[in-house]
Amino acid sequence: MHFRYLLVLLGLAMGLPGRVALAQATAPDQGGSVRAVHVTATTIEISFGNNGTGQGRVVAIAASPSGAPMPLAAVDGQFYNAATAFGQGSPIGAGYAVYSGTGHSVVVTGLQPSTYYYFTNAEYNIDGATIAYNTHGTSMSTSTRSAPITPSITAPAPLPVELTSFTGKVDAHAIATLQWTTATERNTAYFALERSTNGVDFAEAGRVAAASTSSKPLAYQWLDPQRLAGPTYYRLRQADNDGTVAYSSVVTLTIAPQLAQHVEVYPNPSAGRAVQLLLQGYEGEALMLRLTDALGRSVLAQALTPHDAQYLSPLALPQDLVSGTYVLTLAGKVTTVQKRIVVSD
Repeated sequence: MHFRYLLVLLGLAMGLPGRVALAQATAPDQGGSVRAVHVTATTIEISFGNNGTGQGRVVAIAASPSGAPMPLAAVDGQFYNAATAFGQGSPIGAGYAVYSGTGHSVVVTGLQPSTYYYFTNAEYNIDGATIAYNTHGTSMSTSTRSAPITPSITAPAPLPVELTSFTGKVDAHAIATLQWTTATERNTAYFALERSTNGVDFAEAGRVAAASTSSKPLAYQWLDPQRLAGPTYYRLRQADNDGTVAYSSVVTLTIAPQLAQHVEVYPNPSAGRAVQLLLQGYEGEALMLRLTDALGRSVLAQALTPHDAQYLSPLALPQDLVSGTYVLTLAGKVTTVQKRIVVSD
């Protein structure tokens, strides 16, 4: 009996078949927010993760020349030891981990006065010995203050903008439109739209002037002049007049699947009923529609531009059209389609 028990234990230790495999964690579907709550010459209090869906989160921070974004992406499968003293936590990209856990705030110490720091939040899920991160949450940078007279009179660092939404959409021509709204603005200089094809390396694609200072909701819109060629990532950089910048969460846009072009006419034969024309995949394309009789004479000519990918419209046949067989020709910019129609009472 004891010998059989020892064999079972030995089999488990050696990885015999039948051993239960460790589950694999999947990344959270929503990144988290991050913002500076209070800034002194040597500390930054950071609030984070309020909109994230992860089981926990890792916050990383790096010194940044002029507030420029720094590589701080957490790596799946990597566990990070955090320390609130800058430079003492695990390295992440160009910076260090200053928080790891399920909370929502941290005070980072050991910073240099009058220095820009860039920080970001990565939401994570953990399952057994595996961990996966969502690195598309918000990021921002801010500068520490010059040495204050007394720490007690140091004012919080206000964000340049209270951003309430940042969304995007793609039309049938692969053109992206980004929209955002603000609740308030304080000395805001501009909004910069940054684009990326991999979700990591972003470059500025355009700018929109800000209202500078406003206490009422404002709406903005930007049309990307470059057509999408595949999945594209966008984020909004909010710049203050004093150089402070903050980053929105990342919006991912993809090209909608292109519908195959198709023409349908029904009922056919008409049997005395109104004839309907269904066009698929012709959205926004200028078309010429022509109906001819058995002798090739034109009995109907009409120009139309479908406004939907699935366009349904009555075919306005002449009231005095006699029963018989007709040919409907639909000419587009590339292709021409013909359909035979039987008009009957």
